[in-house]
Amino acid sequence: MYAFCTYCSKDKSDAPDEIPAIQRYLSARINAVHDAAQRLGLSFFILSGEYGLIPPDQLLPWYDHLLLNTEVPALASRAVEQIARHGVTRLVYFSESFARDPQLVPYHTVLVEACSRAGVPIFVVEIDESALPDRNST
Repeated sequence: MYAFCTYCSKDKSDAPDEIPAIQRYLSARINAVHDAAQRLGLSFFILSGEYGLIPPDQLLPWYDHLLLNTEVPALASRAVEQIARHGVTRLVYFSESFARDPQLVPYHTVLVEACSRAGVPIFVVEIDESALPDRNST
């Protein structure tokens, strides 16, 4: 199956209970990629530095974790298993440019490594998050 994917966000809902990932992360980028996947009838996943490749309806507690380079091998192994479990055969990954946010490199590395090991082609689409409308602002 074809799937769209993007990485998690630092901004999160402070709801105390577990809530679906799509509600936990407060990101115009995540919302835009999720909406595009829904319009096209494709699966959608969020790459969490804490939980790996997760569907939008997965319940998450509040957490704060930035993926470190030292954690890439373990998370890539986890993502290989998640790719297989969800039946992903092609992955389109939407990301801000590394020039704008160098902290994204470990997330990119996880997906490239996981897809390579799983034999799943990955297509990377660079997006400018600042150009997206923010549905979370009031």
